[in-house]
Amino acid sequence: MKHIPITEHLGSAARRAAKKIGNLDEPGKKALRGVLCLGLGFLLGRLELPGGISPLGGAFTAACGALPWGAAAAAGVMLGAVSGLGLTAGLRPAASVLLIYSALFLLRDWKLSQRRFFSPLAAALMTGLIGAVYLRWSGRSAADWAAWLCEMVLAGFGCVLYRAGLGRKEKGSALGRAVLAATLCMAMAPLKLAGVISLGRCVGAFLVLTAAHLGGAASGALTGLVLGLGLDAAGGTPGVCAMALGCAGALGGFGAAKGRFLTALGCVLGNAAAVFWAAAGVLRSGLLYEFFIASVLFMLPTQRFFENLRREEAPASGGGLLSYFRGRAALTAAAFEELGALVRREPEEKRSDEDGMIVFDVAAEAVCRRCRERERCWGREYESTRGAMQEAWGKMRDRGSAEAEDFPLWFRDRCLDLRGFTASVSSELKDLRRRRQTRKRLEADRDLLDRQYGDFAAVLRDLTGASGVPAREETKLTHRLGDFLRDYAPGTLCCAFRDSNGRLHVELSGVGRRALTRKPGWLEELSRVSETVLSCPDPDGERLQLYEREPLEAEVGVAACCRGGKAPSGDVARSFKSAEGVLYLIVADGMGSGKEASEDSTAAAALAEKLLRAGIGPETVLRTLNTALLLRSEKRMCSLSLDLMSVNLFTGETCVYKYGAAPSYVRSGGQVRAVQGRTPAAGTDDVGPDCIRLQLESGSAAVILSDGAARAENVGERLRACAPGSLRELAGNILTDAAARGGWEDDMTVLTLSLEKAGALPSGSP
Repeated sequence: MKHIPITEHLGSAARRAAKKIGNLDEPGKKALRGVLCLGLGFLLGRLELPGGISPLGGAFTAACGALPWGAAAAAGVMLGAVSGLGLTAGLRPAASVLLIYSALFLLRDWKLSQRRFFSPLAAALMTGLIGAVYLRWSGRSAADWAAWLCEMVLAGFGCVLYRAGLGRKEKGSALGRAVLAATLCMAMAPLKLAGVISLGRCVGAFLVLTAAHLGGAASGALTGLVLGLGLDAAGGTPGVCAMALGCAGALGGFGAAKGRFLTALGCVLGNAAAVFWAAAGVLRSGLLYEFFIASVLFMLPTQRFFENLRREEAPASGGGLLSYFRGRAALTAAAFEELGALVRREPEEKRSDEDGMIVFDVAAEAVCRRCRERERCWGREYESTRGAMQEAWGKMRDRGSAEAEDFPLWFRDRCLDLRGFTASVSSELKDLRRRRQTRKRLEADRDLLDRQYGDFAAVLRDLTGASGVPAREETKLTHRLGDFLRDYAPGTLCCAFRDSNGRLHVELSGVGRRALTRKPGWLEELSRVSETVLSCPDPDGERLQLYEREPLEAEVGVAACCRGGKAPSGDVARSFKSAEGVLYLIVADGMGSGKEASEDSTAAAALAEKLLRAGIGPETVLRTLNTALLLRSEKRMCSLSLDLMSVNLFTGETCVYKYGAAPSYVRSGGQVRAVQGRTPAAGTDDVGPDCIRLQLESGSAAVILSDGAARAENVGERLRACAPGSLRELAGNILTDAAARGGWEDDMTVLTLSLEKAGALPSGSP
């Protein structure tokens, strides 16, 4: 329905008012909340229930607490009770409220007052105390005792419900807000325009219309029945309002799926039918006018207003929690980067082991300390002594030890303890060599540790979406699917979102899930509502995972053989598709052949698949594998060639990553390109993989070879001439040609890929 201009004016005015409220400073917000508590207290103070009891004003005061909101609420309740009920009748609730607030204020520093049960207990006891005084004066009939007991119970439980309704994150806050709204409708029921139209019943009718629109017939009927009973109790119209609002909510809920106009029309017709049956006179006219006014007000707001009121959608409420964990992961990634920088920072040293003269300084400190020629050698003739040491350094450095003949003849004749000095220099020279070897090992370990911290940070950035486009919720689509499933398969809950690749995910759960999958054409219906072609890999799962169908579909072929025909093979080939709609092809070729090569390549391919399925970027995955292989090579040489191709089946964007792998061949647009890299095998050097970016389309094809199969000739020409449906045969032909040219001296693997436009959707396809 196209909204009339007044809707836009009202919406703009509401947004401006909300913006002004949001821009208020803290004192302004506190003052606004105080005025609100005063107004609500004033309305609830005017409400008198059957039996002459008024416990809800005291319950609201106790729920607001002591300072400062409780004071405003207590003042409002006392003013409302005296002005609405009269001085005589209003004195009783006013006295109860005064005692309740006094107890909360005077005992606010008492430790027991911080317990959750204190406020409801104080409301019940103070209300009961004043009621007992009035009971002593008015009589002690059974009805009086029942009213007194009911007043105490309502004061205590009312405080619990009001406190939950006033809190944003309290348990049962939705029920508390509903009770607060119902009691306010009851309090406003006596307020009438022209003596006919009740403000309380107008608000109640609007709430029934909203509940029917958002929750359907059951929600509308239940809301109307509960509100009607309360309005009947407040207005002295037994059963009339309950019947009118209940019938209106039930009939209006049946048109909820078709739009607000049919919801409003159904509620008006249901209300009119019940009113003409059960009411007469002024009451009949009032109910008819009130529902008409409420239906007009119901049509004014935009649909977004009602979407914001919806509370069925659990996934949308988790956005804050996801943002929290995303922020924590980002901080952790930054911490790992800082830790890597700390490891890279080299400490300042007082002396450098790179200077070979340090061995002579240490030896002189140990041997020449008590020599009578010390001042001469290391003082007056220091330059001559240093020249003799430099002349000897070249000879002993190559040998690894010092001998007397290394020093000049004049130094040997002058030195009084040449044997001791030579032995000390030899010992220090060995220590120097050990220190240098240790430093090199520490530097290598420090570099590996730095790379590991960098890999951890990159993994966390990939998981949080910091290095790309993060996932986002599809709130409107979730609402649309929820409205459809409410009637199509009741009890089915849904959540829709798009991942970092932009692919739509729809998750279905709840008691109605199995009934949904038994309906013929259920997947087509959900695709129609979501305006996206959906597929379901596992219709029998506990939680149905539906995915947007990719515009490209892939066919993968593989041919492999072992060295000399003996298993196990050192080559491993894997292909899989991630939940984001990205196809991955992996060929890992272990060093040599046999059991060890097979274990290395199998472990590397399996780890790469797990990390890629978890959403880690391919380059980060390969760098992590390279670091792990470098660490493993300290005990046993462990290297392998890795070939990884990622194909985005939505956009055709393709990346080929290589670590010492043989050339691959790609056909696109009638042209064949050889894709090769220069990076050595993984586990041999601290370098990143080669990355070649391509753009593939329907009709494209690719061939990935291990080192053993790379002996085949004319692979590119064969790929160019290969028909779209015979790529698997091409893999076998390439393998046969490679074996004929090089024998069975190495493990051989050939992986082929062909891309075509998606055709008819197979049953159960992912």
